[in-house]
Amino acid sequence: MKLSTFFFFLLIMQLHAENIQSQTASVALNKEALTLNELISEIESQTDYLFIYSKSDINVSRRVKVNTRSRQVSDILNDIFSDSDITYKFANNYISLRKINEKTATGNPDPAQTKKIVVTGKVLDSFGDPVIGANIVEDNTTNGTVSDIDGNFSLSVAENGVLAVTFIGYIEQKIPVKNKTSFTIKLNEDLQKLDEVIVVGYGSMKKSDLTGSVVSLKAEEINSPNNSSLVQMMQGRAAGVVITQNSTQPGGAADVRIRGLSSVNASKTPLYVVDGFPVDNTNFYPGSGDVFDGPKKDPLNSINPSDIESMEVLKDASATAIYGSRAANGVILITTKQGKEGKAKVTLNSSFGIQTIAKRFEFLDGSEFGKVTNEMFSLYNKNPYYTNDEIAAFGKGTNWLDEVTHTGMVTNHDLSLQGGTASTKYMVSASYHLNNGIVKESSFERYSFRVNLEQKISSLFSVNISSFMSNTSDKNVAVGTRAEDTGVLSGAYTFPSNVPVRDENGKFSKNPRYALLPNPVSLLDIDDKTRSKRSMLNASLNITPTDYLFIKLQAGTDMQDSKREYYNPKTTRNGADANGIASVTATQGRSNLFEGTATFKKEFNKVHKLDIMAGYTYQDFTYEELTAKVSNFFTDYFGYNNIGIGETYSAPGTTKRMNKLLSGVARVNYNFADRYLFTATFRADGSSKFDKEHRFGYFPSFSAAWRISNEEFMKGLTSLSNMKLRLGYGETGNQDIGNNSYQNLLKKGYEYVFGNSPVTTIIPGNAGNPLLMWETAKQFNIGLDMGFFNNRVSGTLEYYQINTDNLLLQFSTPAYSGYTSQWRNAGEIINRGVEFTLNTTNIRTRNFQWETLLTVSHNKNKWNDRAGLPKPYIGASENDPVNAIYGYTYDGIWQEGDDIKNSAQPNSVPGNIRFKDIGGRDADGNFVAGPDGKINDADISYLGTPDPKVELGFGNDLTYKNWNLNIFFNARLGGKKYNQFRAYYENPVRVYEGFNAFSSVMDRWTPTNTTSQIHSGAANPYGGDMNTFYVEDASFLRLKSVRLTYNTKIQSFPLSVYVDAQNLFTITGYSGYDPEIGGTNDYNTYPACRTFMAGLRISF
Repeated sequence: MKLSTFFFFLLIMQLHAENIQSQTASVALNKEALTLNELISEIESQTDYLFIYSKSDINVSRRVKVNTRSRQVSDILNDIFSDSDITYKFANNYISLRKINEKTATGNPDPAQTKKIVVTGKVLDSFGDPVIGANIVEDNTTNGTVSDIDGNFSLSVAENGVLAVTFIGYIEQKIPVKNKTSFTIKLNEDLQKLDEVIVVGYGSMKKSDLTGSVVSLKAEEINSPNNSSLVQMMQGRAAGVVITQNSTQPGGAADVRIRGLSSVNASKTPLYVVDGFPVDNTNFYPGSGDVFDGPKKDPLNSINPSDIESMEVLKDASATAIYGSRAANGVILITTKQGKEGKAKVTLNSSFGIQTIAKRFEFLDGSEFGKVTNEMFSLYNKNPYYTNDEIAAFGKGTNWLDEVTHTGMVTNHDLSLQGGTASTKYMVSASYHLNNGIVKESSFERYSFRVNLEQKISSLFSVNISSFMSNTSDKNVAVGTRAEDTGVLSGAYTFPSNVPVRDENGKFSKNPRYALLPNPVSLLDIDDKTRSKRSMLNASLNITPTDYLFIKLQAGTDMQDSKREYYNPKTTRNGADANGIASVTATQGRSNLFEGTATFKKEFNKVHKLDIMAGYTYQDFTYEELTAKVSNFFTDYFGYNNIGIGETYSAPGTTKRMNKLLSGVARVNYNFADRYLFTATFRADGSSKFDKEHRFGYFPSFSAAWRISNEEFMKGLTSLSNMKLRLGYGETGNQDIGNNSYQNLLKKGYEYVFGNSPVTTIIPGNAGNPLLMWETAKQFNIGLDMGFFNNRVSGTLEYYQINTDNLLLQFSTPAYSGYTSQWRNAGEIINRGVEFTLNTTNIRTRNFQWETLLTVSHNKNKWNDRAGLPKPYIGASENDPVNAIYGYTYDGIWQEGDDIKNSAQPNSVPGNIRFKDIGGRDADGNFVAGPDGKINDADISYLGTPDPKVELGFGNDLTYKNWNLNIFFNARLGGKKYNQFRAYYENPVRVYEGFNAFSSVMDRWTPTNTTSQIHSGAANPYGGDMNTFYVEDASFLRLKSVRLTYNTKIQSFPLSVYVDAQNLFTITGYSGYDPEIGGTNDYNTYPACRTFMAGLRISF
């Protein structure tokens, strides 16, 4: 007998009840007619009684009549059950309900006609602790009882009867009596999670009924005190999901790729759905309009990660096709925490921590810089720039990275309230998060408030409301590029170390040899703040006309307002040139959603289960932006707070974008005998992003599953808990391009003089293409789910292939057309991959538990059809990966005595980089493999891809008594990265030009140091920084997180105290900043950091 999980939670809450009610407890009811479920809820709310029953036997939806005056519980139960097929029994604080059968099961004698004996016993769990409320029933009868608070029971049964013992979360035990009168019954935990409910598009279903590829991550598995971003919580924990952090700057965005790269020019980001509301992936973070613009921000960082209940990753087309034109890159469903029936529960979670730079590089100090400068001047036949006395006086000079960085700080405070009754459930939370980054003046701050409410109006109607509000504030620092546009970090690496921060007059020092290079510390004076407000309200009316029909009407809105205020003062080089630069940019984003779905769910003859969903959805999106930029201020005092005093105005800019999506959705699930499962979905999308002739797209999917473990011929394999084979095919789309790419738009043109009057012209602004339509991803998936030893070992193995055709590509247009490019549908890319997930419960005893998670992902993509797009280089293959790195093949350093003049690089000199001659051209200009005596672009070849061959996640969770230790590693094997950071800063020429460099340039090639692999810095007419010497293996193993928790109680209040560390170490052969950050290269990226946190969590 399976008890409702809902009542199990209520049972646990009663474990420490001090007052045991007698059967004389009274309740007062305010209405005469109500359902049995409502009556049970009233009795439980007014007393300490807990009802225990089987939902399959007791119809709690039946209506009963009661007297409204205050009465004893036993009298009420006598009245409503006196003429029914239900009997009840008091056992301490519990009331068990059972169905009365008129006769016993066929073939068994009536227990009343057989000899009875009284048996007693104790029910224990797998750790030897008493089980309260376990059901002990004489098999094939209604004769039974429940165990008391000490696990004891007593029952009169037939001497040859069988005891059936059940409890939620444990495997049923059947024990023959055989005239024994005393029993100690030990229940084993049911580790199977096949009845776990998984959120899917427009509904939910049992995990055992899934035919598609879905990964469910629960809050307790992914939450960390340092996470300000939702997507970072998933890293390494879901096979097939690769997360690359573009910037570790507070609030910075990460790239999320589900099953590879399925687009080229259109969006590559998955669709996020928060509590049923599809979130627009538009980055609402406004630009500053200046060269010092910051990194892309995470559009989901306004949501508090502590509010998350679960995240479901929909990976294959069977799971994602229900979202149609927005699902080609996968879908991530985010479900927030809801209210729970029971007493109000308050939870406080507070943590504080610090951040430090994970890796530093050695740059030339002051004296070293002076010495190398003179050596480079000598190489170029110039007199020394510094005297020996000056070089000695420089000493260590200025460590510019130390000047612009410090120890970062992170703090989080979360307060939540959960509770409710049978009719009203609520969850309220408030949170505060602050991250002061390791680069000075960089920070991210968030206040958030959430209210989730579930209100049952009647047996027919209920309302769900999910809402939150947040205020975020970003202080941005620009990492910059190089030379005069350098930012704080690139300036710290580039500015000469022999120059002090300030000169003798107290002003920021300038580079004496390159005055255009800004002083990096001066750039910290730039005031760059973005304040954002976001509110999301999502409400649904749920109608249940019958037990098998469910109607949901949903409406929601997502509102985002941001304001970026920027001032570049006259203390910076650019600010001084313009007498101060100010800009204010305001953006406003709106998205409205209206949906209606109807779900029919019914079981026929206990063999056929049918679940049909159909509905419609409408969503619109609006984005507006207003920018004002002013320069030439007489003072820096007002900053951006009074831009009207600036004297030089740039033309204000405005932007407005709108698009709409109207869709129909349908899904059919069929289950035959819990063995054969079938799912079909269909979605029709109409998007305003395409011309009316091509506005609608259709996205079907079909999948099937065979639960092999439920077949009769598998019953003898007792070690096999679960085996399910899944097969699916479906089509999804990508429509994430500009709103008006199919139209010819106009813009302001040139000014001409006609007669004596100037005339402004209007010219075409873009080359519209009315034939544009969706990208289409056609995906095949096969998967095998496995479980052994009562699912103590469980896993999933999957293979997939995704063909994405009709790619949305931007083609260059001829110069005479007046346009630069045009969107077209063309080309195809293919992704193939294998995924493996393994969960194990290695040890589980009373005092010690050890669980392990392993995820393995392999993906390989390639061009299948370039559709006429020019190859990046003549020697490139038609089927190279989409993210390909091309360059020369490094062949060492030219040495004195080499026959350089008769080589493929006749203009080189000793100390230059030597490249391999691997290709050439025929008379028609076509590529020909093999040396041709020249080094040119025909010698550029494919060097690799930044996409890893294998992505790994490996975690262990160990619990000993009150202590818990969680350790998680993530790793990548294969994949290349262009170490532009090294190529740029390990170049001695930089010192000659007046910029700093790695201290390793002191070991560069010279006539007396000929074994060095670092080139001399002599003029090299062949260039070639992008070569195999700087393209490195980006494989790594990282200890991503370690968390130690001590769980105890203060009186009866649960308390957890924890310490947490992230990014403790990385084992890698990559010599740059971080093998994960930055995609193809990590040049001038925000430094990776280590984080150390401590916190506590208490509930009361």
